[in-house]
Amino acid sequence: MEVIALRLMPGSDIRRELETLAKREHITAGVIIGAVGSLSKTCIRFANRDMPSELIGKHEILTLSGMISAAGTHLHMSVSNSQGECIGGHVTYGCEVYTTLELVIGRMPEVTFERVLDEATGFKELKISQ
Repeated sequence: MEVIALRLMPGSDIRRELETLAKREHITAGVIIGAVGSLSKTCIRFANRDMPSELIGKHEILTLSGMISAAGTHLHMSVSNSQGECIGGHVTYGCEVYTTLELVIGRMPEVTFERVLDEATGFKELKISQ
């Protein structure tokens, strides 16, 4: 496994930046190893919901996990507000970095992640090739 470390700057859209990174670096399979940062705008989709929700106020990122590749990403995140209340869900476009987002990504060049439609779920699901 190779490691990529980076920092996203204020105003960066997390999902868009990770998709751009995966394409630019030709990442065939990657995993979020660590993430620490804050958000000025938080947009996540909760379980069994069709549309994302925008959370009010600034949030600290407690966890960011997921799979990334040039073929697509799947990210989940938990955050806390200024009262320490926690919530999480599927990362959508619109999550904007407040002060920083420090990331470590593990890159697995011998593996390929694809997203293919799964008839059973109706979603593009992970297909792993080695």
